[in-house]
Amino acid sequence: MTNLSIVEHIRTSGDLLSLPQALSELLREMERPEFSSETLANIILKDPWLTGRILKLANSSFYHRFSEITTVHQAVQLLGVTTVKCLALSSSVFNPGKIEKESGVDARAYFSRILTVAAASEKIAERTGYKAPEEAFIAGLLHDIGTMFFLHHYPDKYRLVVSRQTKARSLLDAEIEIFGINHCDVGFHLATKWGLPEHLVNAILDHHTPGRLDEEPLKNVLRLASLLSTDNVNGYGEDIEDRITRVKQVAGCLSLSQEDVDAISISLLSWTVSVAEYLGVDIGSIEGMLTRANQEIWQTYLMVENLFKERQELSQKLLKEEREKGAMESKNIAMATLSHYLNNAAMAIYGRSQLLRMQATKGDVDQLLEQLQASLNVVDRSVHRIVAVLAEIREISPIDQIEFLNTSQALNIDDRIEKRLVKMRNESDLVLPEEAGFLSD
Repeated sequence: MTNLSIVEHIRTSGDLLSLPQALSELLREMERPEFSSETLANIILKDPWLTGRILKLANSSFYHRFSEITTVHQAVQLLGVTTVKCLALSSSVFNPGKIEKESGVDARAYFSRILTVAAASEKIAERTGYKAPEEAFIAGLLHDIGTMFFLHHYPDKYRLVVSRQTKARSLLDAEIEIFGINHCDVGFHLATKWGLPEHLVNAILDHHTPGRLDEEPLKNVLRLASLLSTDNVNGYGEDIEDRITRVKQVAGCLSLSQEDVDAISISLLSWTVSVAEYLGVDIGSIEGMLTRANQEIWQTYLMVENLFKERQELSQKLLKEEREKGAMESKNIAMATLSHYLNNAAMAIYGRSQLLRMQATKGDVDQLLEQLQASLNVVDRSVHRIVAVLAEIREISPIDQIEFLNTSQALNIDDRIEKRLVKMRNESDLVLPEEAGFLSD
């Protein structure tokens, strides 16, 4: 399969996404230079489903109307020809039946991401003062129309993309490997064939490219919206550092602060739910969406954890020479500290034994019994410390592999011993009472 074969398919096919008859007629009518809003309304009226959808959209809170829109003619005049065309297209393609099982894509998760991008595009446009936020919303709805084309016509081949059965490391490269063209270019050709405005077509084409200050704002609005919506559908996770860098770069092109970006990101889930409700798109239950959101958070956590692991490994390599030079000194300091613990524990046991021996010699049985429990507690605690120190000695024997504090080249033995004692108590369920007169460490 090649780039040319896909493009030719788009240019010559009359059934690109199995559009309803009324919608196909609507698109053909809009290609005529003498079309009118009244003609469009009459075509819409032929399809009850499309009529209901357009009226619902016109009366939704999205358009902030104070009076009810009761006719399709009013709806067309309110929404505008371009908006009617785009909404009719997006409403048609949001059909789970068009994402066949062979593709391996979860339709609800896929639609949820598209609606999230649409909601984010609208909010970003509003915050940046873009002239037509509803146009940004439409761009978000249609930005991934190229992927929809693949899912509809080549579901089995797109499964190779989402299951990562390619040598490519990115989604776009995987699509090119399988189809000879990526979904951005396919979306461009589809939007061009449908006669969408040029700046909207170009935004669809470039929504994955780096942002620039000198570009049409809609491109950067759509780019940022896409970056803020985690794509856990296609199987290709983006490097978190690259993503953060791109978010900052595109936000800078739009003169948005980090606070602006955070405010938009935090509210995306609720906005997506609202958009799904008035568009009538099934994205699953709130519980399901929260589950997907938690999965995204977990995936992000794992990415961050791997990132820190990589940084730690790099730091270990950089510190290897320093560690080797300081290993012997650290070992000496560590052994001195451990000897201090052993000495204190031994002295505590010896002190208690001497006290008991002295009382036994005096024949003071009452005093002996009174001190016995506290002395046994001290002995038990001291034995625990001796065991902990011996375990610590075994663990730090390969001292060249143990991390030490760069400033003092000393192991944090105190902290390690205390943690080991806590672990020993937790594992044995043994909780000793407070010792009276326990020798200080």
